[in-house]
Amino acid sequence: MAVQMAGNAPILVVQDAMGSIAGSLTFVGYLEIVDCIQNRGVAYRAVVVAIAGGVVEVRVEPV
Repeated sequence: MAVQMAGNAPILVVQDAMGSIAGSLTFVGYLEIVDCIQNRGVAYRAVVVAIAGGVVEVRVEPV
C-alpha cells in the first residue's frame, strides 16, 4: 500500500507484487493509516477477504 496525492487529498492505493496500482481504498479512519505511512514509517498490506462482483473486501494490516 502507498499514499498518493489527488490534488490536496491523500489517497491510499493498493499495489500488486510488481508495483502496479490495483486500486484505491476508502474507509472510515483511512486518514489514520495515511498518517502512519507518511509520518511514522509503518508499512501496510491489504489482504483480499472476499470478492462480490466489482466489490473487493480487504483486511488492512501492518507488515
